[in-house]
Amino acid sequence: MEKGYFKGILGALLGGIVASIPWILVYVYANMIYSILAVIIAMGALKGYQLFHGKVDRKLPIILVIVSLLSITLSTLVIIPCLLIVKNSGTISIANLNLLYSNSEFIRALIGDYVISVLFTILGISGVISAVRRQIIDSEDSGNVDFDFNTGNNKKDKEKVKEYFLIRNATSENSAVKVEESADINFNTLNLLVSQRIVL
Repeated sequence: MEKGYFKGILGALLGGIVASIPWILVYVYANMIYSILAVIIAMGALKGYQLFHGKVDRKLPIILVIVSLLSITLSTLVIIPCLLIVKNSGTISIANLNLLYSNSEFIRALIGDYVISVLFTILGISGVISAVRRQIIDSEDSGNVDFDFNTGNNKKDKEKVKEYFLIRNATSENSAVKVEESADINFNTLNLLVSQRIVL
């Protein structure tokens, strides 16, 4: 099946909205906003994009950012007000929505929450977007990227990285070797060790 952007974006929107459900429920029934739930939104958008066979290239991180922000916007400004009406024993209708939106106190609170939601979404999805971008860049064939969000803390993975360098006698700056792209090691683990300056 030929991959393109349109179907992928449609899938990402559906995935993002479905993944927004925990965010919506926590907001409506616990009156709280958790930035960590934004990670789920980005992951849902990515999964939807993949399920609808979206084209995977360097534009994907931008698509995921836009879709995640659209999902939060739709959730905060449309879905949440509808659920608040239902929560207060009302029925969802244009008239009730207009009545709710005519309340200036509600609008001020909603806009304040929306601004916080957007900021939390940007913070929450940044790790996912960064990982997606890195894995696309690291892949020779970006159309077949198999996204791996392993944090790289697996002891077995660390041992594989250590073994890779020991076998090549690359234990100092003078005997450094370049890691082959075909190497059977977890690149997330390698990147973690690099960030900790254990591997240069």
